Amino acid sequence: MYMEINNGFQIDKLKNSFDNILQIVDQITSVKLTANNTLHKLKDAYNGLIQQNNKKIFLFCLDSFYFQYKSFQLELENLEKVFLFINNRMYCDYFKLYNMIIESLNESKLKFNEDLELRSYVPYKDLEPFKEYKLDDIKDIHTNILHIIKMLFENSKTNKESINSYYQDHDIGFSISNFINTLQYENKVLENQILLYINYISFFHISQNKYLKRCFQRFQNFYKEVEDNIHTNQSFSIEDVQNNPCNLHINTTNLNDNEEINLIMSSNSPESQNSTISTSPVSISSTASYMNEEF
Repeated sequence: MYMEINNGFQIDKLKNSFDNILQIVDQITSVKLTANNTLHKLKDAYNGLIQQNNKKIFLFCLDSFYFQYKSFQLELENLEKVFLFINNRMYCDYFKLYNMIIESLNESKLKFNEDLELRSYVPYKDLEPFKEYKLDDIKDIHTNILHIIKMLFENSKTNKESINSYYQDHDIGFSISNFINTLQYENKVLENQILLYINYISFFHISQNKYLKRCFQRFQNFYKEVEDNIHTNQSFSIEDVQNNPCNLHINTTNLNDNEEINLIMSSNSPESQNSTISTSPVSISSTASYMNEEF
């Protein structure tokens, strides 16, 4: 839907939207750091137990503890990889848009009231989708793009004033009608270009916000699962074994073909398999008291 260009409002709105994205990134980073620290404590607890209990039978029992730690570690690595993938995509979006805008400005040879500062950034490589880019670089490119858009708007505003001045200050007559029409056309192209860039960034914000929120929820659920397992002081015996079969059948009769394909793909994904591994952690009573002291 076409929007009338209101530069001040739109740029402020994009700035606030990007600030919200950065807040989600900070929250993910915080949860990720806390989860890593917790897993380090688990590893230290395991190392302490095997040093104090080096009999073969004890090492056999403690293998379950190590498997629990390793399954959590594997799941966390996968979550971190997803977060890194989103970070990579964010840099990709703004880097490519920035270069596209600069290329367009060089071709149009627009003149601005202030000098346009051209900055060089780390080149983005499509073949390295998991390369980590600095968050400060992402912020800087985003800020620079908005600044260029603001300059383009000022240029458009100046063009409008020039066109109006031809009507008011030049008593030439209808002979410059085509000249005025051409100026109006070129300025309308510039306005549409500004709107296009704004809509590009709007899409980036909406999609990034969606991906990051989902990523944050996964980190949060993972950390809660780790904490729940750590603070479960229970030893299992034959009385805890249940013979009730679990019905894992998924009803796909009401799904269309595309939904069935998506369901199959998601069930075969590494993320789905990793989450399955961590749903049945082993807790050993001999480690419970030790871990309570650690935490």
